[in-house]
Amino acid sequence: MMESIFEVEEGKLREAKIITRQTSDGRGTISFRNYIVEFPFSLKDKLGIGKLLAVNTIKENYYLILEVADIIPMHYGMINLDSTIPKEIRNEIMKKVSESWYSNDEKEIWIDSITYPLGYILEINSNNIQFKKGYFPPLLGSSVKILNKKAYASFVCANSNVSLGNILHEQLSLDINLEKAIKYHLGIFAFTGSGKSNLASLIARKVLDNLPDTKVVIFDVSMEYAILLLDKLLEVPSRVISLDRVPPNPADASRKFLRSHVIPDDIIDIRDKIKKGAEILHQNGKMKQLYVPPEGFTYLTYADLIDLVKKQIEDKYTAISQKPLLYTFLSKLDNFMRERKLTVDDIIDDSINNLLDEIENLGKDAHLKENSSLFTFISGIRAYISLGIRETEDYDIENLAIEILDSSRDSPRLFILELPNLEEGRQVVATVINQIYNRRKRMYSDNPKVLFIIDEAQEFIPYDTKQKDKSEASSTAIEKLLRHGRKYHLHSLISTQRLAYLNTNALQQLHSYFISTLPRPYDRQLLAETFGISDMLLDKTLELEPGQWLLVSFKSALPHDVPVFFAAENNLDLLKDRINKL
Repeated sequence: MMESIFEVEEGKLREAKIITRQTSDGRGTISFRNYIVEFPFSLKDKLGIGKLLAVNTIKENYYLILEVADIIPMHYGMINLDSTIPKEIRNEIMKKVSESWYSNDEKEIWIDSITYPLGYILEINSNNIQFKKGYFPPLLGSSVKILNKKAYASFVCANSNVSLGNILHEQLSLDINLEKAIKYHLGIFAFTGSGKSNLASLIARKVLDNLPDTKVVIFDVSMEYAILLLDKLLEVPSRVISLDRVPPNPADASRKFLRSHVIPDDIIDIRDKIKKGAEILHQNGKMKQLYVPPEGFTYLTYADLIDLVKKQIEDKYTAISQKPLLYTFLSKLDNFMRERKLTVDDIIDDSINNLLDEIENLGKDAHLKENSSLFTFISGIRAYISLGIRETEDYDIENLAIEILDSSRDSPRLFILELPNLEEGRQVVATVINQIYNRRKRMYSDNPKVLFIIDEAQEFIPYDTKQKDKSEASSTAIEKLLRHGRKYHLHSLISTQRLAYLNTNALQQLHSYFISTLPRPYDRQLLAETFGISDMLLDKTLELEPGQWLLVSFKSALPHDVPVFFAAENNLDLLKDRINKL
């Protein structure tokens, strides 16, 4: 059994360390266990970052799982070499050490692997092996074994046919549970140029290909997703939604499309194909202009009406004789809403006229004057109701919400909302999310599921929100989506350059993180504390190339919360291959 899960070669556990530092907010301390494992130098090519090891513990037949965070080549001659030794002697020693690295004699050289525990135990008995949460102290000096490819895959990868790319140093496909991953929300965190949009597009592509009952809604600030997912826009029922006017003919629409969208350098050679694709989108009616009402325009909801009645009661100029009637108004309004299953977010209409008649009659019975504030207030509500809700043919947010929640087979599955103006975009994001959330809450259904992709999330859920620039509205809506959306099959993926600027309440709701280069130490420290990952492992993300990621998932995308380095599939290659067939 042991031979079937471990490599033949092994090392020795030499040292245990506990490293303590201040938390990222400076209010406390956090500690990490590190173990140093000594391996023969000949294993230098087998001990990449992220390699999994197993070491004997104080409980027999139980192994503690360790992950390699760094490897350091060591030489016996360098152990006590410091500045107190004369320079000539130091130079001579270092010359001999340098020459010995490439000799066949490995008596004086070895590899130190800096590792940390994952919080998992491997139990081995005569019948099977089992990975489970737990910790037993490892035995210093005991053998440390390397998990082979088969054991690694069974522990780390999900049992699915959805792959995001290849695991670094393992030559294995990274298979994930995509449905569970989006269910518990995802985050993509990396510096500019690391490939955030490429990865977000890849995930959207995988959702559209593998989860037929899930729709994707992308809030696009950078004007790039309509290019990155152009083939999917053409393939599936979809919408490219702009706040600007859509040109009336395909030729003008395609020219504007090319002018207003970012085309990555890697696909600039298929510019003509992209233009042709934009023409087809227009011809098929997939380009829409979103009508957004003027700022301040809104419909009166039951929440507004309740608030107005309460303000009448609290107003010191309201006659004492009218206040009992206003309390009666609130009580009857509550009964009215209960009987009709209405929520505070519903818009009031002429169905409330009978209730207004009741309150007016009570006022007349109480001998209120005709010009009393109660009668004036009711008259104002009637005047508003008489206007009605104007029906238009404009494609507005209500129509958008209806299409997103439409479960019919031919309804659009991919929506890209282009929001280059941030202030206006924040209000659109807040309104769209609230509309869909409230509709789903009133008419619960598990079909369709909806994945919202929020690009440049620091602009929509900042740590310091303001009412003036609409960031308070967008942050409140997205936080509600992250906190409660899962119950209503509404899910989210947020992408950002800086964790430090994000609403921390929203950040805590994410179960899967995709991390690439984050140059600022605070961002890496915050992630280390959130998931209990070694600082040393997160520092290794600084060495990642564009398209390479560290995935950390709390039992959602992956079966166990094991940090995994992988190279993602290139979305641009997939796009190019399919667009060239136009």
